[in-house]
Amino acid sequence: MSEAKLMLHCGARHVPRTELATVPTPDGTRTWRPVSHERVISTVEESLQSSGFLVRKSQFGLSRGDARMFATLDLESALAAGVTLAVGIRNSMDKSFPMGFAAGSRVFICDNLAMRSELLIRRKHTVNGLSRFTDAIAGAVTGLKQFQATETRRIARMQEIEIDDVKAESVMLRAYHARIVSHRVLPDVLDQWREPRFEEFHPRTLFSLLNAFTSAMAPRSTSNPQAYATSTMRLYGVLDQNFPLAIEAGEVIDVKP
Repeated sequence: MSEAKLMLHCGARHVPRTELATVPTPDGTRTWRPVSHERVISTVEESLQSSGFLVRKSQFGLSRGDARMFATLDLESALAAGVTLAVGIRNSMDKSFPMGFAAGSRVFICDNLAMRSELLIRRKHTVNGLSRFTDAIAGAVTGLKQFQATETRRIARMQEIEIDDVKAESVMLRAYHARIVSHRVLPDVLDQWREPRFEEFHPRTLFSLLNAFTSAMAPRSTSNPQAYATSTMRLYGVLDQNFPLAIEAGEVIDVKP
């Protein structure tokens, strides 16, 4: 079983957890109050711990002069064999994007990470931004149990739904049309579907199709983790539209910027 990886390029670098505390927080303004990377991560970690979630592995990356931070926390919470619950966290201190938190799944055999939009938080760096983020994280972590249960059923259902090449290739074209995958990535999705690199994805199922996508899209996680997470959220939307799973959706905690 492979270890989870937070892969970063374009000037970004892996850092240990302790280095986050050394990144200086810039002075704020009347309307903009930046929150340190250390505080954002500790807020999430404290909420997870208080709710009984154990972190299996965590990875952190900094970019743009350390002003931007991305992190992944893989939890000791199984969704299926070889699949576990994961959360993604982001923060910026250059006004580029708000504090963010999202939940998803990690497939360890190929180290594929896919985020869903049902459990998503975004909070701007305003005067009350940190307190609102803290409250929202507490609510989101409380909702993780329900999210985990829903995702477990969803993945099990995806592993049961058999699809043929015609349907799979139709979904690939829809994803291309929706600009989830580019013309450069599309052939790799097709190759991953036709000749899976891992035995677990040999069955012709919806779950195998999902992992054909995420395997082919993985290089984007090295160049732009934020865009990669957004793409996997949108990919789930395309799959849900084409394969109604008859499973209640997870709670939408917040989708506001």
